[in-house]
Amino acid sequence: MSKTSITSNKKIITVDPYSLKSYEFFKNRFSQSSTKKSSKDGFCISYIQTKDIISSTIDISRGLNDDDLKDAIEVKAYDELGLEDDLEYSIFYFESNEKHDGDDRIFNVIVIDIAKLESIFEDVKTIQYIDYITAAPFLIKSLYNKKVLDMSSIDCFLYFHQDDAFIAIYQNGSYLFSKSIKYSLKMLSDTFSQNVGKRVDENDFFKMLTTSGLQNANSLYQQQLIKLFGELFLYVKDVIDYAKRAYHIDKIDNIYIGSEIGNIIGITDFCQSYININTKKLEFKISKNTNEIEIDPIHTLLTLSAMDYRELPDDNLNFSIFKRPPPFNQRPSGKLIMTIAASLLISLAYPTYQMVDSFFINKKVEKLNQEYAKLSIQANNLKAAFAKEHKKRKEIEAKLAVKKKDLDFRSKLLKEIYNKKVNYPMKAKILTELFEKIYKHKSKVLKIDNTDKDMIVTIKSDQDKFITELLKELADFEKYDISTEMIKKDENTSTYISAIKVGLYGKF
Repeated sequence: MSKTSITSNKKIITVDPYSLKSYEFFKNRFSQSSTKKSSKDGFCISYIQTKDIISSTIDISRGLNDDDLKDAIEVKAYDELGLEDDLEYSIFYFESNEKHDGDDRIFNVIVIDIAKLESIFEDVKTIQYIDYITAAPFLIKSLYNKKVLDMSSIDCFLYFHQDDAFIAIYQNGSYLFSKSIKYSLKMLSDTFSQNVGKRVDENDFFKMLTTSGLQNANSLYQQQLIKLFGELFLYVKDVIDYAKRAYHIDKIDNIYIGSEIGNIIGITDFCQSYININTKKLEFKISKNTNEIEIDPIHTLLTLSAMDYRELPDDNLNFSIFKRPPPFNQRPSGKLIMTIAASLLISLAYPTYQMVDSFFINKKVEKLNQEYAKLSIQANNLKAAFAKEHKKRKEIEAKLAVKKKDLDFRSKLLKEIYNKKVNYPMKAKILTELFEKIYKHKSKVLKIDNTDKDMIVTIKSDQDKFITELLKELADFEKYDISTEMIKKDENTSTYISAIKVGLYGKF
């Protein structure tokens, strides 16, 4: 990238809590600083790596009132992202620019583990105040705000830290997607040593990348570098293809590659030939002393982001828990004391006890602020508990569904058992009654066909009048529904045969 004219007459301090590098930018010049110094003077900015945040998207119904949006997103974040109830988190969100037609709004959600954040900045705590902290992928936004990059393009960024690497995609100058990937500088170094079969010093490996790059005089080294970066860009291509599908992107216009160790020789040409997307170095100059000092691209991004924030403060993605207190005259207690002091100066008539009273009021305000901080923590805990109960309810509903299915099965089984134990004996009793009446009318049973609702009893008799009398008697009993299609004579035996259908009221 070409040199960009950026001006700032206020000191900006950039801090990398991982490498412990720090720079000052003042009057368009960079100079080295120290993480051992306090940051009381100037604007201090830092970042956390992509691997140290939880980033996802959450769908929220368009019908939800904006007043309830924050609570709904936080509850859903606990439910869907597997957050632990006993940990304290900060949850940030903003609506996605993804093209989406449907009943839901899509929000990018970023979750920060407060304990992890404190741990990351443990080694730079002497700085005392850090005005702005965000995640590495969000620093890229400043390139568009400062018109370093064209907002009309869709750009992919690949950046290598010592212990992390990330891919980020911006569309029309707005964040769209980011992902931490395993190919950190340390991982590349360790894998290279493993592949060549001997330990290559990490610093020597990095120096090799920035001097000879992917074109190495050692044929074994050359072969293993091509293999290693081939695997890297195959993975990058898969991530880009996924993002294109998920976010309905037709094509990526540019890929920008940067690293903590500087430019890796030949990597842009390798990437362009491998992925077939125009590839450039993530390298831009904003200081007068560009040729005198070499800094990581991340510090330039931090500087541009600090300028953005100072021009238009926006804390939507400000993760800092180390902010300096506001100026005394902007604090509630300060305003109160200044008002009281002004009143004293004007009137010169208030007794001394009112000054003492103002001191106690100041103390009371401070106490209220402390109580507010405690209540805020309690509110977060209640939200976490609500999310936990919501999750339990879903689990119980799932168990109930299984139990209902089991109950239905058992009910059906009991009905079948009832039929066999109760209804079958009832049929046996009825058959006994039928047999008695058949024999009474001088007839005999040839066969019985039995179904659930009726029985067909085939009988024979020497005279048809015996069968007729039998049918008449059976018809007098309400429990039977008698019908017969015929009474016919068997010519061979001179007997009469009839198939009597006995319908039973009720179901057996």
